[in-house]
Amino acid sequence: MGNLELAIKRFLRTGEGAFDDLSLELFQYQFARNLPYQAYCRSQGIGIGDVRRWQDIPAVPVQAFKSAELATFPIGQAAAVFESSGTTQKTPSRHYLRTLVYYEASLKTSFENWVLNMTGSGPKNDQVAPLGQTPFLILTSPPSEVPHSSLSWMMDVVKRRWGAQGSQYFVRQGRLDELWLATMIAKMQASGTSAILLGTTIAYQALFEYCRKAGRRFVLPIGSRLMDTGGMKTHKRETSRPDFVRQAGEFLGIPEDHCINEYGMCEMSSQFYGKGSSTHLEGPAWVRTLVINPSTGREAVEGEIGLLRHFDLANVDSVMAIQTEDIGMKPSPGLRPPTPSGGRGAGGEGFILIGRAPEADVKGCSISAEAFLR
Repeated sequence: MGNLELAIKRFLRTGEGAFDDLSLELFQYQFARNLPYQAYCRSQGIGIGDVRRWQDIPAVPVQAFKSAELATFPIGQAAAVFESSGTTQKTPSRHYLRTLVYYEASLKTSFENWVLNMTGSGPKNDQVAPLGQTPFLILTSPPSEVPHSSLSWMMDVVKRRWGAQGSQYFVRQGRLDELWLATMIAKMQASGTSAILLGTTIAYQALFEYCRKAGRRFVLPIGSRLMDTGGMKTHKRETSRPDFVRQAGEFLGIPEDHCINEYGMCEMSSQFYGKGSSTHLEGPAWVRTLVINPSTGREAVEGEIGLLRHFDLANVDSVMAIQTEDIGMKPSPGLRPPTPSGGRGAGGEGFILIGRAPEADVKGCSISAEAFLR
């Protein structure tokens, strides 16, 4: 795999690479070494010679990660096993990674681009927090409490790489400490220290509810920003993206163009990002997404709602093509960002995220934080 491995690593770190060629080469590698995936492809009547475009690579239903060991190596050699966090699932999805090199490279490039430098598509702002000098206030459990959570692992990576001294987690034993977090925010407001808040959407909703009941309002210093993940909907409550962004401004003083939304899943090694109240999300240059008509199994036409199918080159150790149960649509031409000239741009035009298919199991990072609203 030598040359392929080096080419993908370079792509993840610099954005320089040919997605079409690498995706076909990676498919051949995974077809040969991931026997459950090979069996699935053959059951669809597809062999290596039948795939000539990345769009033709068979996508594994996301539910397959619950029942099959989808790995290109013996799973006893896994450096990490990430599990989905849905509370209604008897069997979680499991993503086996032989190495964290690809995951970490993908994460660092996208996080630096979207959250730290804020150079992704959408409104720009010149106030950039000094790297390594801004505390990260993290509204998730630490990885020591949830060792199989890809989200907690993600937070730990960026905290160690960029978080200033004083960066810390505010969830312990599954509960957000709103008072402690509010105290830290008040100190930063008083000292003029900008902050970067990272956490699940539902955890922020718990913080906003606390502020509302306690009659507290903050205005974090210029350069502060917020990244949320996990989606708007839980068993108990649903809010819109514009309403979430409005509350971030009302209770934290963070402007809309400093609110970043992240979309990821334990079965993938890359993430998607959007800004402000928009639900238009973009992936990095090494990811492509199709919107699939569930009735025909073919790509949906513009303006048609369908299921999202992701192709992630960072998923070297498992399966690069994943058919999700998330619904979305292709953005209209007016919303599409220009084709990136540099390597760190988006992969394709992105997609409009609508939510979960009604028949899909409820899962996601926000669900594990349901107790925050009790």
